Amino acid sequence: MTLRSAILGIAVVLAVVMGAPYSIWMVRSSEITWSYFPTSAGFCFVAIWLANALVRRVREGWALRPAELAVIVIMGLAATGIPTFIVGTVLSILASPYYGATPENDWAGNIHPYLPNWMVPAPDGDAMRWFYEGLPKGQSIPFEAWLGPLFWLLSLILTVYFVCFCLVVIFRRQWVEHERLVFPLMEMPRLLIDDGGRPILRTTGFWVGVAIPAGMILFNIIGSFYIGFPKLNFNHAVNLQLSREFPTISLMLYFPVIGFMYLVSTSVSFSVVFFYLVAVVQEGVTRRIGYDVTRPDAFVWGMQSLSWQAWGGFTAMVLISLWMARRHVKAVLRQVFGGEQTIDDGEEMVSYRTAVYGFIIGMVYIVAWLWRSGMDLHIAALFIAGVLVAYYGITRIVIQAGVYFLTPPVGAQAFALAITGTSVGGHNLVALGISYSWFGDVQSIFMPAAAHAARLGELYKLRRSMALALGLAVVVGFTSCLYFLLTLCYKYGAGNFGSWYFVAGGGAGGMAFNGVIRHFNEPWPTDWNKLSYFGIGMVVYSLLAFLQYRFHWWPLHPVGITVAPLWMTRLIVFSVFLAWICKSSIMRYGGISAYRNARPFFMGLIAGYFLGIGISYLVDIFCFMGEGHAYFHG
Repeated sequence: MTLRSAILGIAVVLAVVMGAPYSIWMVRSSEITWSYFPTSAGFCFVAIWLANALVRRVREGWALRPAELAVIVIMGLAATGIPTFIVGTVLSILASPYYGATPENDWAGNIHPYLPNWMVPAPDGDAMRWFYEGLPKGQSIPFEAWLGPLFWLLSLILTVYFVCFCLVVIFRRQWVEHERLVFPLMEMPRLLIDDGGRPILRTTGFWVGVAIPAGMILFNIIGSFYIGFPKLNFNHAVNLQLSREFPTISLMLYFPVIGFMYLVSTSVSFSVVFFYLVAVVQEGVTRRIGYDVTRPDAFVWGMQSLSWQAWGGFTAMVLISLWMARRHVKAVLRQVFGGEQTIDDGEEMVSYRTAVYGFIIGMVYIVAWLWRSGMDLHIAALFIAGVLVAYYGITRIVIQAGVYFLTPPVGAQAFALAITGTSVGGHNLVALGISYSWFGDVQSIFMPAAAHAARLGELYKLRRSMALALGLAVVVGFTSCLYFLLTLCYKYGAGNFGSWYFVAGGGAGGMAFNGVIRHFNEPWPTDWNKLSYFGIGMVVYSLLAFLQYRFHWWPLHPVGITVAPLWMTRLIVFSVFLAWICKSSIMRYGGISAYRNARPFFMGLIAGYFLGIGISYLVDIFCFMGEGHAYFHG
């Protein structure tokens, strides 16, 4: 890690954490952090890579080395979850309980008595009103109202980040050497980085791939200036529906999904499509006969019933993965606690001793924090177990299956309450409601970025430098994003952003706290309806995993059941299908050599989309402020 790579990495982090909220809430342009290799980090990386290629032609010694480019891309990826899905939800939920309280929602009577004063900004003064409505002339931003709550909440979030980092260190060798997972999302930067990117720069297929999405987006920019000029609406879905009770099937072209899914096994891409179609039929049939989940869960956007089935598959996947890693984990624990030097940890981002003790200390702090926030210990244990299952499961799917858009099917809060029932007292319910501020709209999380850092650290002999890069990106990302977003909110008024996040009495805060009110008004015991779906998902995933590992000819990969009901899958399934068709045809008629020769074209689709969206966003900033042109999330 060199000084210039650190400086460029910090610049990318700042572009990500400031550019993302500015895009959707001020410019009204594209959402650029909604995936595990999003446009924000992708555009910056491709732009730096192209500039580096030009510098190399002028003077070879000035060009960035491969390891420096790896540090830069990882710092950008580590920051992508910060601006919207952490800081955005934190501010929207912490600001809402007092300002959004009305006689109709009865937050004052049911929520306020259980709010710890150290967790939310105090209701005294006009700090929250100014947050939503804008700062009066001559007033300064009341940062002091936020310092205490943000300090304690950030201490929890950073501890969760560190625990995830420790898990990546512990399991990296198992993933890379024993299971040989492919890390598909890292293939594009690796191909561009290796040998200065010369091999891929010299291929016609790469530039053809770049030209298709970039050309379509740049063509649309012309129509933004001239009314009546034709536009290519490739980012608008064509929806199909079998019947009124059935979910819609969306046909939409999304180039990065095609590019990344080309790199994964055809059994994975086929299974995503197959199980999505099965889920559509299953959801439609269960709705028609009336066997459906009747109590919806907050922040679950997909098929409510089958989301619990997918959550069962998620849990089974994690448990099976841990079982497969049992020998490796035992060896790590013997080395840490028994003094045996059984594994060389010199290639890890930190030593196994640091990772294991860091995980234990971090978990103790997290449970203590949750207990202090109002959760009973058994509720806190169930909740944090669900959080870790979600994070580990998402990371596993991303590095194994290359699924570009992903979120847990069910929140950890709903999982805990389905087991215990909702008659657990106001202190537990309100504490769980506040926890949606950092585990609610769970997308673009940190743990896959840490896993990708471990992978690139191994390939480019960075090791400990990647740990420093991740830490630097997280610290700079949170501090700069909090300051920037608070400044925007108080200057323009968060209620004027036009975002569902910041609707007073509704939005993210309303979703969290209205759910608490629902639990107060309609308490229920253990929800066996949801848990039955959960159990079915565990059984089906376990059976599919057995068939996959036992019979090499088995065509269905069990990962499909874990993502089938997600709303994201509905939007990308057609692109996944196209990737499967392309790779299957190329492999069948051309073999492995044809697959490798076609790979630059599919990498070009990814790079071209990143460049096109980035240029479109810059044009929106300078020419269409507040009336930008949004493309598909990501």
